[in-house]
Amino acid sequence: MIDTAGGPSRTDRTVWIRDGRIAGIEASDSRSGSTRPSAGAQVLDGRGKFLIPGLWDMHVHLSWTTSSALPLLIANGVTGVRDMGGRLSELDEWRTKIAAGLLTGPRIVRAGPILNGQKFNTYQMVTGNPDETRGVARALKEIGVDFLKVHRRMPRDSYFALIDEAKRLELAVVGHIPMTVTPEEASDAGQATLEHTETLFEGTFAAGLKDTPLPDAIRQFRVDGAERLFARFVRNHTLYTPTLVAYRSIIDFYDPPSPPDPRSRYVALSLREEARKSKPVTAEELAGMKKTFAELREVVRQLHRSGVTLLAGTDVAGARVPGFLLHDELALLVDAGLTPLEALATATRNPATLLKITKDYGSVETGMIADLVLLDDNPLDDIRNTQRIHAVILDGKLLRRSDLDRLLREAEKLASQN
Repeated sequence: MIDTAGGPSRTDRTVWIRDGRIAGIEASDSRSGSTRPSAGAQVLDGRGKFLIPGLWDMHVHLSWTTSSALPLLIANGVTGVRDMGGRLSELDEWRTKIAAGLLTGPRIVRAGPILNGQKFNTYQMVTGNPDETRGVARALKEIGVDFLKVHRRMPRDSYFALIDEAKRLELAVVGHIPMTVTPEEASDAGQATLEHTETLFEGTFAAGLKDTPLPDAIRQFRVDGAERLFARFVRNHTLYTPTLVAYRSIIDFYDPPSPPDPRSRYVALSLREEARKSKPVTAEELAGMKKTFAELREVVRQLHRSGVTLLAGTDVAGARVPGFLLHDELALLVDAGLTPLEALATATRNPATLLKITKDYGSVETGMIADLVLLDDNPLDDIRNTQRIHAVILDGKLLRRSDLDRLLREAEKLASQN
């Protein structure tokens, strides 16, 4: 049993699950019988295996992936997601069906529409002037969104009005840094999470670049400015979702030597076909993207060293593969300097802390909701072992390897029809 808080792993334990929660944990040789299950209970032999909490992907867009993502996430041990912008009615329909057992899918917390100053896709909402923006926040609170997501084209005065109104409504504001707002201002204002490492280098940063290539400018920022900014994030309790895998997936898509990803068969056919229409990039542009990615990874290394709390997220949308990419993101975080345990926390304990649900999620303890993943090998030896899934327990329901393989087949079939 892996302790995501950093304590020693516990061995030779029996975990009892009843009514969707962990009813008890005791030494396997215990004779107390205090939590013995009733006759007919399911038994899963976990000897030689490793138990972790269910994983959370803290940046997804399910409306951009279609319903084929739902079983795919569970097959990858992703039992919870933070949806950062989609069609609210669709998301809530899925949530209702998942809760009723009519669909297999993760727990979903959601923002609903993406709030922006201009509308670039069907999932964005133009909030208007500051007074209108306050009204949008109140309306979204009334219909029950879990938080508010802001994008980079929101005007400065409307952004600060949104932050102020959200505090009164007790709603967190998360997302990009608007183009006319500095990272320092966003953190000081109380934006709960910043999304994508590259958001630091858009807007006000990009406006001052002049003729300096972006990778060189990021490198200079890491030498002069990063430590002060990241210390500010720590003081303000600003969390960060790097989504390194999203940037790298773009590079892989355009890079000719990169082999086709066999996991793309799980992506909706319509989204794959749309991706094929993308305008190719030049060799020079691709080289620049690779240099930028290398710098962004080092920025994440500094964020971590500075003590900024990180969240694992993939920005799955379009042709990106749900579920699988979360494991890739964990590996990239380790490449950026996190230990395997620290990387694991970005998808378990840290999400629970942000969402204020640590009484139910994020660790393996008696009384917690039984969202669990049983692994064949130790993720603390190699974070890639999170991919070696033996079984998933979702809300107390046992899904053995054969069940997970069935979910993969279901996801592939749904993808071929969407």
